Amino acid sequence: MRIGDYRTLLEKALPARKKLLIVGPQGIGKTQIPEELCSDWGWDCFSLCMPMIDPPFLMGYPFRENGTAGHLPFGVMADALKATKDTLIVLDEIGGASETVIKAGLRFLQFGEVAGKRLPECVRVIALSNDVSHGAAVMGMVEPAKSRFDSIINVEPHIDDTITYGLSRGWPTWLLAYLRNAPDALYDYKPCKSMQIGGADPRGWERVAQWDLDGFLNGPAADELVCGRVGKGRGVQALAFREMASQLPDVDQCLMDPDSAPVPENPAARYLVSMAISGRISDRNFGAAVRYLNRMPQMFRAFSIRDAFRSEAENRKKGKLPKDYRAIASSRDFTAWAVSQGGLIPAWT
Repeated sequence: MRIGDYRTLLEKALPARKKLLIVGPQGIGKTQIPEELCSDWGWDCFSLCMPMIDPPFLMGYPFRENGTAGHLPFGVMADALKATKDTLIVLDEIGGASETVIKAGLRFLQFGEVAGKRLPECVRVIALSNDVSHGAAVMGMVEPAKSRFDSIINVEPHIDDTITYGLSRGWPTWLLAYLRNAPDALYDYKPCKSMQIGGADPRGWERVAQWDLDGFLNGPAADELVCGRVGKGRGVQALAFREMASQLPDVDQCLMDPDSAPVPENPAARYLVSMAISGRISDRNFGAAVRYLNRMPQMFRAFSIRDAFRSEAENRKKGKLPKDYRAIASSRDFTAWAVSQGGLIPAWT
């Protein structure tokens, strides 16, 4: 399942109290997405790092009082038992938990039971894990535990989802264009024992974006900062792409003079320009943007306009659009383009 579809699934499955085990490589958003959804919805979100806990975290501490004995819940579990608002418990890195911890949590996984008490109806549970091949010290899970989930979902990164995510969060244009130009660079992580990064993943590219936004990639340590997060091969490629970006036509010029502004011949440079335009498309300049993009091969026009719509939809979903924002599709130029031979409205609009 694509990481973008994973988010859509959780939007429906969590309110419906579906208990899922999400499996996928590191750095693709398995943990971030449910936490963001909880923040958007106003839910409480409690996360347990499963490799770090002992059985009493799930069963409660044994205690004796007035001639009786039982288990006393504490910490996250005690808070969850008292929850009165929608709450999500995230069992993070569950594949790295000890077999003893997993067995101690069987009743919790099946019945939502802690120290003999059931969790309130407002509490949901989700579990996340790498797989045994991801170099994360995951040794597998006993079958009775796996069978207690409503389903096990495998997720993986996807370039379109990452572009949409990056556009909505202001990633540098050159980085988004580089990833669009070299989609294999999005994820090529290979676990290694040395004290070096094993390759690139979406989380690594987000760190690179932040280094650039913070102004660190203009100094002498840029190559070390980038290569130290996404690997030497991808880091060198990305920085070379960034250098090329400084030689391209200005986006303002392209939108102000779409018929005469220069169009680069290099395909990689065209990715850069079309991505830059994608991040600037609005109801006011849609016509000019299309006129410029029409001077490039159809592929670049399709990517640019599609990414603009997806970014708009993502920002709308997260409430990031200004109150006076007008949708791209409200533009008269969009209507004219959409019904034209070159702009038949596709499913992604």
